[in-house]
Amino acid sequence: MFHLHSPSNTVPRNVNPGLVQNISPYLNPAHVLAPPRIWIESLLNGEYSWHFFRLRYKNLLRLRFREAPERFFGLLDASEGERPLYFACHCFSGPCHREVAVDFLEKLREQAPYRNRVALRTAALAANTSTPALLAVGG
Repeated sequence: MFHLHSPSNTVPRNVNPGLVQNISPYLNPAHVLAPPRIWIESLLNGEYSWHFFRLRYKNLLRLRFREAPERFFGLLDASEGERPLYFACHCFSGPCHREVAVDFLEKLREQAPYRNRVALRTAALAANTSTPALLAVGG
């Protein structure tokens, strides 16, 4: 589960700071979901349309996923079930890259590589916790 927050829509005070991911290219440019600053500026200056920006950003996310899938899987793992993950940004209004990022992550969650990863992890946990270790005692 993902929640979107901007400066005009602050994260609730009772939220664990570890659940907040700032994906602003100005405040956290190294985040896997942060687009290049120049793209945001080009969008704001009217050099890019929202449609063009969205397509370009989705392509960037695909490339980053191919290069480092574990960074994306980590975000999905952090938001499993009812655990929310909050995406914060500097955007005040209008369309924001956070919406595109959440859409990308939700589609990724539905795909076989992530589902298979979750199934393998669940099976490994079940195998490790359901059978107590046997100790060999020599005599």
